Amino acid sequence: GWKSWVQLVRDSRFASALPAIIIAFAVAHLPVPDGLTPTSMRLLGVFAGVVMGLLTADYDMSIVLAVALLVLTLTSSFMCTTTDGHHIECDRCRSVYHGKSGHWHEYQCDPIGGSFDVAISGFSNKVAWLVFSAFHIGKAVEKTGFGRRVSLALVTSMGRSTLGIGYAVCLAELVLAPFIPSNTARGGGIVYPIVESVIMSLDIDTDGGENPTGGFLVMVASTANLLSSSLFITGMAGNPIVASKATSIFGIEFGFSDWVVGASVPTLLLLCILPPALRLFLRPRVNYAQLSREIRRQHLEMGQISSNELKLCGTLLTCLVLWVGSPYFGIDATVVAYMAIVVLTLLDVLTWDDIVKNYKAWDTFFWLASFITLAEQLSALGVTDWIGNSLSQSLHESSPLVCTLTLALAYFFSMYLFSSISSHVVAFAGPFFAAGNILGCPPKLLTILIALFSSMAGVLTPFSTGSVAIYASCGYISQPRWFLLGLLSAVVIIGITFSVGMLWWKILGWY
Repeated sequence: GWKSWVQLVRDSRFASALPAIIIAFAVAHLPVPDGLTPTSMRLLGVFAGVVMGLLTADYDMSIVLAVALLVLTLTSSFMCTTTDGHHIECDRCRSVYHGKSGHWHEYQCDPIGGSFDVAISGFSNKVAWLVFSAFHIGKAVEKTGFGRRVSLALVTSMGRSTLGIGYAVCLAELVLAPFIPSNTARGGGIVYPIVESVIMSLDIDTDGGENPTGGFLVMVASTANLLSSSLFITGMAGNPIVASKATSIFGIEFGFSDWVVGASVPTLLLLCILPPALRLFLRPRVNYAQLSREIRRQHLEMGQISSNELKLCGTLLTCLVLWVGSPYFGIDATVVAYMAIVVLTLLDVLTWDDIVKNYKAWDTFFWLASFITLAEQLSALGVTDWIGNSLSQSLHESSPLVCTLTLALAYFFSMYLFSSISSHVVAFAGPFFAAGNILGCPPKLLTILIALFSSMAGVLTPFSTGSVAIYASCGYISQPRWFLLGLLSAVVIIGITFSVGMLWWKILGWY
């Protein structure tokens, strides 16, 4: 009877999407506030639904975004460009207007066809291609065993104390971060297996619940993953979005070198401070003789460095030189990364099959490109500015510096609402920059704070991003304890950023 129907609805995946659908519908049909139009309300509604869907729906991120783009296309809820270069809302295509010459004209564009052109515009965005290319470089690092060799070498040379092992993990993350833009691929695919083998070699019972040594290693690895993600524009998939938002709202260029210089001092200091701080809280104990035997065994297993590893090394070094020197060479970071995949394929380090089967790269490319379309349209239809205005009204009596720090703090703690660093960046980086622009915040200062806090705020929860979730699922630290340690780490991060970081940016003349 009806009970079985209720049970069927409750068990279906569709039920998990209902909160997102309800929110999207409700927001789209709210009274239109000043500064927005019915079209921008529909876009805001769908965007709110996407954010809710990422939190509650039992569907992949890409499916949620595919549905969102389809709904926006069919309802013509984008900003279209007419044949004569006018920018109008797509639902006004083919409508007539009164021109300056006194004649009536028709907007020459197709409401649904034009909307679809906009929906797929994100797929030609350089940011999406940079991340896509770097995923394949990461695949090459993993496939050749080069990432594992580097990590093992670090543990061998530094693993004579718990702190040494902690720093070795930090260094492994640091070395790999510029080349692997998915913090999950880097942490989960390369560093986590090393951490796991270190834990195994210490004879820690993996099913035995909480354990201080296992807890220390996964907490350090998880934190190092987030800190290294914040050091490079290529360290995490959402970072280029922060840079492109800063460019579109403040009109400043914030490329690879600006990012590294700005982030270097606070981030490297935090990488030095957090392992001893975590050791103080967790008090791990390690049998080093046993550990060095296990690492030596794994080293022997790997054998001599292969020709593919040498080819990869040469390609990575060339990439790094071209990335760091992009102002001199005039080659865009995306072109360098794209060139690297082509070269690695020609050198037989990667096969076309590797590229086709790297589903993580294609999946990220799809959702990132879709998010870029949404973010660009939220700006084009005035939604970002409207949210920025609303945020800035609550701060309009404070000085620009106080506003900058308050916005940065609010941005940091809003991470509690998200289970993906990238979706946090997409949802909030634009509105916070828009608010900062209205309040007269120093552009580079606010940009570097949002850039750092995008990844670093991931320490707050055990579900903030894929790599953190992988480490948290090991079970060496209970969920409540993870939240507590996350909050303590957050206090250290904010303390260092607002003291040493501010001093460094003052020296750089960013405010």
